Amino acid sequence: MKKVPFLRFTISLFLVTVLAQSVFAQQTRRHFQADYDAKSLRFGYFLGLTSTYYNVKFNNYFVNKDNYYSITSPSTFGLKMGGLANFRLNDYFDFRVLPTVSIYGRRLEYKYIDTALPDSDPNKFKENTDLRETAWFELPVMFKYKSERRGNVRMYVFGGLRYGVETNPNSRRNRSRFITKTSDFSVEYGTGIEFFREYFKFSPEIHFSHGLNNLVDPVNNKNTPLQGVDRLTTHTVTLYILFE
Repeated sequence: MKKVPFLRFTISLFLVTVLAQSVFAQQTRRHFQADYDAKSLRFGYFLGLTSTYYNVKFNNYFVNKDNYYSITSPSTFGLKMGGLANFRLNDYFDFRVLPTVSIYGRRLEYKYIDTALPDSDPNKFKENTDLRETAWFELPVMFKYKSERRGNVRMYVFGGLRYGVETNPNSRRNRSRFITKTSDFSVEYGTGIEFFREYFKFSPEIHFSHGLNNLVDPVNNKNTPLQGVDRLTTHTVTLYILFE
């Protein structure tokens, strides 16, 4: 699975954005929004481009009996958008809530043996792909640790938890050969940089999210490719652009 190139691309894009904004910020000595930290509550909105895939762990059925000899999950792109409520706790810590609407298209690729064909048949080894397109409502809650402000720039890191619920799952089940559970719980962390402008604050962020829930539904996936899968968890990397 070629997941590393996208991660490198995302980090590179994040660093280029930060560098470009830093150069732009240094072109002026004006101190924008000097009283920004005086307010205890601020609101904003964001857009995000995400790369996501499943982590797959197999069970004994896959090893001993299953005709599938490979099940992988390549990275796919998705979109996120939502709002932000930022509560100032003190000079260095904030608490954030980010209600989010996310659109994912997670994919599974299967390689299997057609037992009805003789061993000499070159078509005996087959491949198939299954895409599960889903929309989620997610509610991340995070603590943010921020550095001291230097002119119009400030760095920060954050971490917390994310709970997500799939919307309208029944109609989407008919479009996919595999079914997953409709809620997910994950740990999320990342880093960002704030650029203060005259009328708004612009913040690029990079998020890393690791699912904790096992999304395999053993009842609905009997006699399907997921019968040989013990655990299915999500992994997501997202580049956010936030405005406050």
